Amino acid sequence: MENTKIVSLPVTLKGGENYLLWSRTAKAVLCGRGLWSQIEPPETFPSEAAALAASTEESIREDQAVLAILQSSLDISVLEAYSYCEHAKELWDTLKNVFGNISNLTRVFEVKRAINNLCQED
Repeated sequence: MENTKIVSLPVTLKGGENYLLWSRTAKAVLCGRGLWSQIEPPETFPSEAAALAASTEESIREDQAVLAILQSSLDISVLEAYSYCEHAKELWDTLKNVFGNISNLTRVFEVKRAINNLCQED
């Protein structure tokens, strides 16, 4: 990774309502840092496999840098719900599946969040 300074994204993912803006911003930042390959790995050919194995440590370091960038842009409730993701690609795909598609999953998350935010009166 040529840039060692950790970058934060200008948009915080709050849920389905701003997923598209967040994902486009995240992609632009990661592409600009040469880190998008941690989300969408390039195709490799057998002759390139040995060179790829040699760069494993650098790849792990980049993966964790990308994970940190993505995590720093999540609303605390979203971060807590998806903190089990250990790799950037895993987090990206999980968020895409939950918030990227307007589906029942998005509605379930929003309902659960609303329930958690309710306070029971005396």
